[in-house]
Amino acid sequence: MRTKNKSFGDSFKEYFNVGDIVAWKLYTHDIITGEIEPKPMTGIITKIYRSPMSSRDVWFATVFEARTAKFYNLSLMTLSLIKD
Repeated sequence: MRTKNKSFGDSFKEYFNVGDIVAWKLYTHDIITGEIEPKPMTGIITKIYRSPMSSRDVWFATVFEARTAKFYNLSLMTLSLIKD
């Protein structure tokens, strides 16, 4: 059942805040073997925002990953909160 005017990932938004440390997996494809391997990543949320995708808004986070010094824009649904 479709919910009117509710953004995709809205229920995940309440669990995350700017400054939270989160984990996710970055999947890499080995061209030679054809294997797909998950690489565990961790980072700090620097921004939480809503962006239109197709006909519905989706919640995203910009996450800074310190080892590679890169920013990743990820759906909130792909993140796991790392707790103390």
